[in-house]
Amino acid sequence: MDKLTRKRIKKYLGMLIPVILIFSLGIVALEFYLPYSGKQGSPITTTYHMAENGKFLTDIPFDDYLHEAPAIQGVVFDIRDYGAGTELSFLDNTLAVQNTINAAFDSGGGTVLVDGGTYRTSTLGLKSNVTLRINEGACLECITYDENKSLSEENRLDVLGYISAKDADNVKIEGPGRIAGNGATYVKPAKEDSEFLPLDTFNLKRYIVEHRKRIMMGKEHEFKRAMLLGMNNCTNVTIQNLELYEAGSWTARLEGVENLHIEDVVINNNVRVANTDGFDIEGGKNIVIRHCFIATGDDAICIKTDNADTPALDGMIVEDCEIMSLANCFKIGTATWNTISNVIVRDCFFFMPGIAGGYSGIAIECVDGSTVSDITIENIVMEHVTSPFVIWLGYRNGEGTLKNITISDITATGCDVPSAITGYKKGSKINYVQNVKINNVRVAYREAQEKLNIFNNSKGAYEGILNMAGYPEITRVSHMSLISSDIYTYWDLPVYGLFARYVDGLEVQNFVVTPRSENIREMNNVEEEKDRIDIKNVSWTYYDLPD
Repeated sequence: MDKLTRKRIKKYLGMLIPVILIFSLGIVALEFYLPYSGKQGSPITTTYHMAENGKFLTDIPFDDYLHEAPAIQGVVFDIRDYGAGTELSFLDNTLAVQNTINAAFDSGGGTVLVDGGTYRTSTLGLKSNVTLRINEGACLECITYDENKSLSEENRLDVLGYISAKDADNVKIEGPGRIAGNGATYVKPAKEDSEFLPLDTFNLKRYIVEHRKRIMMGKEHEFKRAMLLGMNNCTNVTIQNLELYEAGSWTARLEGVENLHIEDVVINNNVRVANTDGFDIEGGKNIVIRHCFIATGDDAICIKTDNADTPALDGMIVEDCEIMSLANCFKIGTATWNTISNVIVRDCFFFMPGIAGGYSGIAIECVDGSTVSDITIENIVMEHVTSPFVIWLGYRNGEGTLKNITISDITATGCDVPSAITGYKKGSKINYVQNVKINNVRVAYREAQEKLNIFNNSKGAYEGILNMAGYPEITRVSHMSLISSDIYTYWDLPVYGLFARYVDGLEVQNFVVTPRSENIREMNNVEEEKDRIDIKNVSWTYYDLPD
């Protein structure tokens, strides 16, 4: 081959390679676009409903949760006596309310009374032996984004919380009034403002993309959005008979609290605002959340241990709550740096109010090297929650242990995605989820058409292509992370009922699932895979539950 010919071939290859690259990118783009183009979805009938703007629930049963407060016992410190006023600036009110709290503390304790309207303030710090009482019709309102930004850096909202307490004992916050966060002022408009209605043709990729389009992300990172309530290293804390409204970030971050009692609380958030968890319980002991109504955009009740210094959590009960979340209704994780154990969730209603979005009713995760154990979930009714549950042991920041989990007496209707239990394989080593019992579970899918994308290779849809080092959600049990969430590849699980891998000790009794009419998948992968090394010690009893 002469020099001229080689030169021409090199020239043609140089022209051809960009063409092939552009063509390949076009095919990839079509693959990502086509599954979620076209008609969005249709309304469905549900117990609760969204307001017309699609941001707040319209029919919260406040009378079932908030009630007339008893007469105040002991000394009363009225914020108006210390200079607070509904027409005053937030700077004046902040000083007046904080002075009232300080006066109550200096007197050995008492009740700080908020009455007679709305008082806008910046950060307020509670102290030992102080009760904050917000009467019916009264409100403490957090400053807006622009007001917060106007302050010097040292005077901006304390990231611990708009209303916070640190190293305090005998602290109480009660209503039946309101604490408001002005959360929408701290976020940007969503990419898409319309409601996301349930898909007429369910497709996992389209579901995720459309859901994320409607999230209102934070504006700037020059300062953090404050929690609405924040407590650290406190004892004997009560939060009761209170509305928490429109948080700008986590509604309540309660870290290392011992003897925490939360009851008759309504969380009424703008569900489009990003990162609006409900109650984030960061370690602690003897914790009770009872008879609360939660409507929020992120995880509703979330137990986590954010770093190695976060105390362990030992002993928590959640009961008799109604919960709506655009993420997970009850979640352990994702951050699990310290031990979480002895948790009971029972007698609750998890729901979505006629819109689509969210992940699981129950998410139990361990990914940062700690131990999560002895978790009991029982007697839960779910309506239109995407998936009943996911149990996930991963290795994001270390090899942990996830064991002794019981899920029983679950009724879920209107689901779109199966449940899953997964440990992980790293190299030649398998880390198993241990000792899981699933009893008396009945699931019914929402009727719709399906456009599934099930990954198939010689090892099935769940081994050899993915690791478990990423962020765990039911939609990511089979997925590949690329540059952004818009171009992730999401694979549907190869079953419609219960998917299990890397489990040692799985007992399933009475797990009944009604799939969509056009279903093409098997109920579960347990029977066909139980002789493989990734599932050990399986007991599966399958028969229909009584009506």
